[in-house]
Amino acid sequence: MANAAPGGRTRPPHTADDGAAAADRPASVTSRALALLGTFDAQHSAQTLSAMARRAGLPVATAHRLAGELVAWGGLEKQRGLYRIGQRIWRLGLLAPAQQNIAEMAAPFMQDVLFVTQNVVNLFILDGDEVLLVERMSGTGAGAPFRRVGARLSLHGSAAGKIMLAFGPEGLFAAAAARLEPHTARTITDPKALAAEVKRVRAQGYATTREEAGPDNFGLAVPVLLPNHQLAAALGIVTKSRPASVGAVVPVLKIAARGIARRLGTDS
Repeated sequence: MANAAPGGRTRPPHTADDGAAAADRPASVTSRALALLGTFDAQHSAQTLSAMARRAGLPVATAHRLAGELVAWGGLEKQRGLYRIGQRIWRLGLLAPAQQNIAEMAAPFMQDVLFVTQNVVNLFILDGDEVLLVERMSGTGAGAPFRRVGARLSLHGSAAGKIMLAFGPEGLFAAAAARLEPHTARTITDPKALAAEVKRVRAQGYATTREEAGPDNFGLAVPVLLPNHQLAAALGIVTKSRPASVGAVVPVLKIAARGIARRLGTDS
């Protein structure tokens, strides 16, 4: 029987599908807006509307409407036809525990590494099946950094990623071995070769890359292990032209990593 409505009119009875559709509508709008924001990364920091729509899998008209709302809210900025992440998203990102806690606690120790080695210093955490750059230190004598904070790198193609594979959660290797895309001609793309590399990293306590993430890019990283032996992050340096001296840099990185781990263990 239909329900009575004000004024004597009747309205059709509610169904389960009606409730599901009503519940899905806000989520659908939210998911589309998030998909639009998700098109931005270190390689796509400024995009046209059509590029955003294509990468998000949205109609241009829908992307245009959502982008306008995000610009009004402060989540996006538009300059000369290009969209960029807005200041409001940046401010929210600073509140994330991974960025706030680890980066703040690691900063003094990373400064020490920069002072001693004169190399760009990076701090990565595990983010799904990639590593996320959460902090970077670079001085005038260290040269231009390869990556921006917020960049993501593959597990098999980066020194930090190899650290995660060697000291991180079980099952991570299977996920990495299933997607061994080549970034350069030197990237490891064979699962057996990657397994051997991970075994070597675990035994020696540090990881290296030689132009595996990009040309003229040499990485070196060590694990930041908490007192309970849980992996918290990977601390490393990156150089151009030639690899850094393992004998000179690894001890400096390990001292800094132990300092970061103590701070994290004390405040956790």
